Amino acid sequence: MFLVQHVGITAGMVIIVYLFMFLLGNVIGYAFEVLFRRFVSAGKWVNPGFMRGPWLPLYGFGLVLMLTMVMLIVGNLPSDMLFYNPWGNMVGHIGEPNGATVNDLIPISLMWISLIILEFIAGIIFVKGFKIKLWDYSNMKGNILGVICPQFSVVWLIAAVVYYYALSPFVLALFQNMFGYMFGSDGAVAHFSFIFVLGIIYGVFFLDLANSLGVFTRIAKMAKKRQELVAYEAIVQQKRAELKRKRQELLTSILPEGFGEKVEENKRTAKEKTGRLFEKMRRLMLIDPDKKKTDNYDSSGRPIKDEEADSEK
Repeated sequence: MFLVQHVGITAGMVIIVYLFMFLLGNVIGYAFEVLFRRFVSAGKWVNPGFMRGPWLPLYGFGLVLMLTMVMLIVGNLPSDMLFYNPWGNMVGHIGEPNGATVNDLIPISLMWISLIILEFIAGIIFVKGFKIKLWDYSNMKGNILGVICPQFSVVWLIAAVVYYYALSPFVLALFQNMFGYMFGSDGAVAHFSFIFVLGIIYGVFFLDLANSLGVFTRIAKMAKKRQELVAYEAIVQQKRAELKRKRQELLTSILPEGFGEKVEENKRTAKEKTGRLFEKMRRLMLIDPDKKKTDNYDSSGRPIKDEEADSEK
């Protein structure tokens, strides 16, 4: 590995830098998922993880996994094998910078497969262990237990390619620079205050983790309150329908005769055209329209416990 240039390296030092990279992946992944759920999948602001804070360990493990795989795979293959090496110092392959090569398929393929396995393991842990679906692919064709599917596996392939070519050189440089920043070139602690703050953040992280694991046991109690919420939402819908009816009556009395019917007809036509367009898009994406995807979040944006799976157990 490329840290051999430092003197007095211990496993503890490397682990501390890994902890920083893991935390970085947690936060960045959380921000990405919040925006993805808001504007693409869920259509609302939700907490995409099982913890209350801005942590998403799946992405932390993913970043550490890809970082390690590039260092191990590229760093241990023969030096005469050319890999993508934009700066000429890619993990032990020191020489002239070069672009993409066919050998890049080795680390990219292994990272892709590893990310799919990581997603599957994480999904099974939450579905079987905690009865929580943090994501749900059950309406996608070819899905396995609703936690992985061929369509989203393509996203992991894109992520592996983007990471390798666009991010990997910078992540590797960040890993090495953070090591030098925290421990210096002589292996001595150079910035104890940074390590201390990192420890405090991890203290908050583990407190959140412990609290969140307790939250799962209380979700069942919250299910009863959801019934009251459903009744309240029914009253709200009734009031909205009544207000809409009064508004239509007012418009009918003001606007020319037949105007409202024409507007409604145009709205129905536009809705039908939009529906046909979305249906074509769903077919194109291989989404099974006969399977309904459940909403896995309650009104406060927290994941809902699967009571049926709990009762079957």
